[in-house]
Amino acid sequence: MKFDLHKFLAVVAQVGPVVLAAVPGGQKIGQVIPQIVDAIGEAEQIKGATGAEKKEHVLKVVRTAVGVANQTGKVKLDTAEVEAVAGAGVDAVIGTVHVIDGAKVDKGATSGAGGRANLAAGSLPGVDTAARSSDLPDGKATHGHGSGDHVPSTPAPGASSAADTDPQK
Repeated sequence: MKFDLHKFLAVVAQVGPVVLAAVPGGQKIGQVIPQIVDAIGEAEQIKGATGAEKKEHVLKVVRTAVGVANQTGKVKLDTAEVEAVAGAGVDAVIGTVHVIDGAKVDKGATSGAGGRANLAAGSLPGVDTAARSSDLPDGKATHGHGSGDHVPSTPAPGASSAADTDPQK
């Protein structure tokens, strides 16, 4: 399959901000996420550059963006910390783009329960897409977890339980 730069840039523009904000420490790079997304697109267009060279381009932009943000006096970002989180974020964005690019949609069906696209089991690299017991009519798991595939009935700490909202109590 031939590389499609326009598709790559569109996917990065859509998922990049979300993935970058979601990586551990993502709140520390919020101020420079737009610059990171733009730099990923720029880096992909550098002819003959290796992945490491493209990532270094992005991190150079990050260092510059941190300097500019700090000069405003409104924030005080730690360059090394932001650079470390941004580096992990870039890897996560590129990994996400590869997962999206490698997803195979079952051509026989357009959508499944709840309007979700039907993906062939195992079609997302590194993602378990096997059916869950909640997806099956008889409630029996087929993915190796046996009958222990239950959600605890005890609410999380601080969450309200059915008893708290039962109008008959």
